[in-house]
Amino acid sequence: AAEAAPGSVWGLARDPDGCRQVQWALEWGAGGAERVALVQELHGHVWEALQCPHANHVLQKAIVVMRPAEVDFIITEIMRLAAASQAARHKYGCRVVQRLLEFCPPDQTRGLVECLLADFRLIARHPYGNYVLLAAFLHGTGDQRRRVAELLSADARAFGTDPHGV
Repeated sequence: AAEAAPGSVWGLARDPDGCRQVQWALEWGAGGAERVALVQELHGHVWEALQCPHANHVLQKAIVVMRPAEVDFIITEIMRLAAASQAARHKYGCRVVQRLLEFCPPDQTRGLVECLLADFRLIARHPYGNYVLLAAFLHGTGDQRRRVAELLSADARAFGTDPHGV
């Protein structure tokens, strides 16, 4: 974990072994302030990281171990790029979005969920995106759950016959 010192996180996150070092440091090796400093090095790299087979795991670990406010920049960067639907349909990005929905409170993810629901049909029929919508249903507000159910029932036959339908 010593290699996951401040200043090296982004480089390590993109490496198969380095990403494990950063994950270990976030979970076990770093104290509160040091952990915050490590995560801050991901600012400006969220879109790249969620598409990376290694760095996406670092984002996920940060979401799981940090306080929601400390990972709000991840949501902000996804939303700034208007990329919620794209992230939900990416083979690695979908995992990051799922962790956000699981570990951040619904008031923090409200805008993200709204973007996902706006593109419901496309995401629901996608081999990765359908899992994101399931997470939105399981961890969303009562109103969000109702809306997912309404969107599903509106086109139940199509979703039921689609191999990737929710």
